Amino acid sequence: MSASATPPIPPVLVTGAAGFLGAWTIAHLLRRGAAVTAFDIEPDRRRLTQLVGEPSAATVPWITGDITAGTVLHSAMERSGARALLHLAALQIPACRANPVLGAEVNVIGQLRAFEAARALGLEKVVYTSSIAALPRGALAAPGNLYGVFKRAAEDIAKVYCQDHGVPSLGLRPYVVYGVGRDAGETAPITTAIRAAAFGEDYAMPFAGSGAFQYAAEVADIIVRCLGAPIAGAAVADLSTTTVTVDDVIAAIRRQVPGARIVPSAEPRPAPAVAFDDGPLRRLIGDWGRVSLDEGIAATIRAFRRVAAGHPALG
Repeated sequence: MSASATPPIPPVLVTGAAGFLGAWTIAHLLRRGAAVTAFDIEPDRRRLTQLVGEPSAATVPWITGDITAGTVLHSAMERSGARALLHLAALQIPACRANPVLGAEVNVIGQLRAFEAARALGLEKVVYTSSIAALPRGALAAPGNLYGVFKRAAEDIAKVYCQDHGVPSLGLRPYVVYGVGRDAGETAPITTAIRAAAFGEDYAMPFAGSGAFQYAAEVADIIVRCLGAPIAGAAVADLSTTTVTVDDVIAAIRRQVPGARIVPSAEPRPAPAVAFDDGPLRRLIGDWGRVSLDEGIAATIRAFRRVAAGHPALG
């Protein structure tokens, strides 16, 4: 099913709009002609501008506010007239490790603020990002870091708000997402390696292991389709069940840039100890335009070179 065949998208407010996934999803919403309002703690359009260019980025209404503070998000939702909420605001693994209390405030209290606003305003739906980090791993069969603990709590918050207040939601668990603008977070080195290859630079990969690697455009397409879908209940879905190794990623980079100077690592990154399940997602939106590893890496290389030449990454 093509993007043009997906149902209409209600006016949507995007938290974490300045971030990597926020920028990619807003770019795809703009292509769909959707009414979108950005919300973030700072008015940083840098990533969005990289993707769509300054004129298009400047057209997006932007509300600045702290998602953890009182009714700030509720007021922003009212001002925007949004009927759906895309909640992406979060601190990533390194930031949660460095400042656990702030991580909990943003990732857990922020989730509560988002669902309180959705409940109070009777929103049609909430789509939010959880993470593969929420899944159990290791000897303790628990999330491997505080970020994962917070994301697991966010999933349970959504379920309770559905149970107690009927707030419909869908939680999406990305694994490793790569593309222009992915310049922060523990798995950002995948994107950094692709960028290094694009410009003939040396790069040493800091970890090995396996995972599901998805191009940002595919993930943004999934999110946009979900925003147009009739969501009920409080489902949570993985975004892919296909896993490959970091060495496979390096090999795919070298297929696009023969001789790319990417040094592999022998340090494994812990992976979840359970199977992935994208069934709830497929039941909601059907199949989507899946992007192969080679296709995504090739597109990312082209995008980095476009940005270096002074053009928007998405053309």
